Amino acid sequence: MKYGKAIRVVRTARGMTQKGLAERASLDQSHISMIERGLREPSVSTLEAVSVALGVPLYLLILLASETEDLKGISEEQAGVIGRQLLDIVVHASDGQA
Repeated sequence: MKYGKAIRVVRTARGMTQKGLAERASLDQSHISMIERGLREPSVSTLEAVSVALGVPLYLLILLASETEDLKGISEEQAGVIGRQLLDIVVHASDGQA
């Protein structure tokens, strides 16, 4: 699972900085940075706080963080399609945000 990559993708799609995300999630910016760089694995409570701060369901972050081997029974092509659809949901959801 690549939680850092998923968080960075959604954060960037939302036009949010690490500092902004950290403030909204009540976390230190250095913690967000370490997660995004793959230096720290987030706890479940951290993932929950980040998903709320990003305005996306926790399952979306988990699916975006999934690697091919995490998605047993789903082909790489299908995983790519799911990933693009999820990213499209994130981008379009951010269109309606103030």
